[in-house]
Amino acid sequence: MPHRSPLLLDGRALLDADRLLAAKLADRRASFELSFRAAPPHTGFLVVSGLESSLELFGRPLVDPAAVAAAQSLVGFSDALAQRLAHLVPAIDLDAVPDGTIAFPGAPIATVEGPFLEASLLASLLRAAARRATAIATRTARLHQAAAGDPVIDGSSAHAPGSEASMRVARAAYVGGASATTNVIAAMALGVPFRASPGLVLGPTGPSLETTSVDGWGALDTDDLADLGAGDDEEAMLIEAKRRGRRAGGWIARGLDDAEARALPMRCELVALEQGGAWAIPPADLGDEAAPRPGRKMVVRYTDNAGRLVADVVHLMAERMRSPQDLGATTLAPLSRPRVRQGRALERPEAPSLGRDRSIAARATLPEAVTYLRAPATYRVEESAAVVAQREAAARARATVPGRKA
Repeated sequence: MPHRSPLLLDGRALLDADRLLAAKLADRRASFELSFRAAPPHTGFLVVSGLESSLELFGRPLVDPAAVAAAQSLVGFSDALAQRLAHLVPAIDLDAVPDGTIAFPGAPIATVEGPFLEASLLASLLRAAARRATAIATRTARLHQAAAGDPVIDGSSAHAPGSEASMRVARAAYVGGASATTNVIAAMALGVPFRASPGLVLGPTGPSLETTSVDGWGALDTDDLADLGAGDDEEAMLIEAKRRGRRAGGWIARGLDDAEARALPMRCELVALEQGGAWAIPPADLGDEAAPRPGRKMVVRYTDNAGRLVADVVHLMAERMRSPQDLGATTLAPLSRPRVRQGRALERPEAPSLGRDRSIAARATLPEAVTYLRAPATYRVEESAAVVAQREAAARARATVPGRKA
């Protein structure tokens, strides 16, 4: 069945995989990095989500052999790729930050390594999952801030199309800071607290539908749930309600699934390719990034003696990390950890409650100006000298390729 074959979702990725086979590059070991290019307007930080639930992919087949022939007839890829997909056993390594990690544009959140063909397909799949879920988690985190201690209720996932999509929305919303959900299935499966109120009122004149909305700005009992509506202005509605002194037992957010993923562009970049049994910089004419950032990298987070975030520095894997004292910090720690080796998950996906606790705790350690909901400050993210040198060398090499610009 098609829905059992997540690797068949992206036709462009399949065509790229077919080219790798034709060029005899499919089995070369490759390293891909996922990172965010930019944050949405007025957003000083991102709450990563989607990578944790993606670990479940490695516990089941990624392609249903019965669906390969139908996909081949639609896409037009070769028999060689069809054969490979039908018998796919991806020997992939994945290092990634856990859900709830606070991230910033330009700093990798995941690294996918393995045979070029399989690594490219898995990286494309993970990018799509992380992009959407992070958009939802980040939007929920902003509502959590705006609520100033009031519960934010996920009222979106129960209306998502399909049970799998519904679960992904509920998980991301909870990781972002939602206190509960109106989604019964998600509450049972994910351990998210359930909370809802009936919309049907049985009065003396007969049944009627009643929705408590903030539109009228009237008084509410403090235990009542207030509906923020399903538009993209939930945050503004909540801020205005709080400004007017409105109180509620919880604020229902029904527009989380509409979080604008297009405002959260991502890089899925080939950063290293095996050559002669060792990692090497990819050829300048390979890859579609206009400004490549080659080299296998890791993000190291620096904090002060109070545990507050000071800076993130992107280092090369084999490079000595910068001293905390150079950055006015006292401690350092890498953000990613090994999650999959040779296609086998090293641990079960975390419960979303752990991601929620992580995101709320991490937000409290950010510089206050970075958390502003309007015109936030930019958090300090730097590249090491070695990363900068490789990036500049790649730009010079790219400029020599016909039809390419640095």
